[in-house]
Amino acid sequence: MKPESRGFVRQGAWMVVAAMSGGLAMMLVHTWVSKACGGAAYAEFKTLLSTFYAVAAVGGGLWVSFAQRTASAVTEDGLATVGRHARWTLAWLGLGWWVVGVILWWMQGHLVAAWKLAGAGGLWATWLLGLLTLWLSVLRGVVQGRQRFGALGGVAILDGIGRLAAVMLLVTWWQASATGAVMGAVVGCGLALALGAWGARDVLALRRSGARGGANHAGWGGSGTALLALQAAALQVFQQYDNLFWAGAIPADALRAWSLGTNYSPAQTVGFGITQFTVPLVLVMLPRVARAAALGEGTGTLRLTLWCTGVMGGLAALACTVAPRLPLQVMFFNNPASWVAAPLVPWFAWAMVLFALANVVLNDLVARGHVRVTWIVAGVAAAYVMTLGWLRPHWVTLPPMDAYRSGVQVLCGATAALLVASVWARRAWVGQATTTPA
Repeated sequence: MKPESRGFVRQGAWMVVAAMSGGLAMMLVHTWVSKACGGAAYAEFKTLLSTFYAVAAVGGGLWVSFAQRTASAVTEDGLATVGRHARWTLAWLGLGWWVVGVILWWMQGHLVAAWKLAGAGGLWATWLLGLLTLWLSVLRGVVQGRQRFGALGGVAILDGIGRLAAVMLLVTWWQASATGAVMGAVVGCGLALALGAWGARDVLALRRSGARGGANHAGWGGSGTALLALQAAALQVFQQYDNLFWAGAIPADALRAWSLGTNYSPAQTVGFGITQFTVPLVLVMLPRVARAAALGEGTGTLRLTLWCTGVMGGLAALACTVAPRLPLQVMFFNNPASWVAAPLVPWFAWAMVLFALANVVLNDLVARGHVRVTWIVAGVAAAYVMTLGWLRPHWVTLPPMDAYRSGVQVLCGATAALLVASVWARRAWVGQATTTPA
């Protein structure tokens, strides 16, 4: 095995272990909340998290942008430029999030009614979680770009385990509600933020000496970051929008019959869990590809990442197909009512494997400077959302499980289309000039 491949396997294995540890802890959060708070509160918790993922998806753009910038910085002055951008971004995020808070204060009554929440407390906990996540995204990008995977993995572990411990404490001793669960996530994210700041401290402290150059920032200014934020938001649509869709589509007088928190959300959580141990390989791939592109060197990291992702994800999905109830029994062993979601598990599993493979190809394109791929991702995501909306009047007339199954099948089709589109884009674009010296 070549030294490059050995390094990738070693770093990738660590990131998979870190992501699985953090992801397992986060999944146990769902187990604990469903047990301690009940099905209705768990459904509310999932709705709030779906909202958080949609709103904070801009953090994904910041993460990838700063990872690419940092990896492409080949001189100390280039790193100093990245540090200055990071400091300003952290400051402006804090200011802008207060503006979001004003908008939330004005709309909170409408959102509570539309999403059938118990109160506005969960919205404000989610608002705080969004701010910390945005800050953490910047720091994660810097740490990833520096290829400090020890610290990056530590952030993932602390975010998961710290979140689980805080949720258990707050739900048990404060309030057994969705608000208490989200506040636990806030505590865990805050701990991870502290570790991320420590890992990025040298870059944040750098000052330019006056020389120019050293970092490849072409296409990575405000417009590039905005496109990446849009891409991250569009990718979150494939993972989170369905829960929001069903929360709004189910008639208010039929909540008990549809039972979103036990009949649907557990299977969705299993699918999300599969991405937690396949997507981490991309974290190792992106800075390697970005740095190789900045130096004009070749790399076989994409092929290796696709192979590892396909094998790991495919085996997990195959297990979910053969024994669909098993992951639910492991994750929700204390809530047999959740096992009824088993017919949805194979569909969610394969949908997320397709999503993970598409994500690998998309990140390779982004690392090479092809941020325009965002428009393809956004187009597929928009088609998926419109398809759900078009089928909604029909689905509400079906038995709940039939409607849910059809919805996940649409998701499978959407992630397959995303994979095909991303492969087409790479075949069409790679080989052209992708970067320009600053």
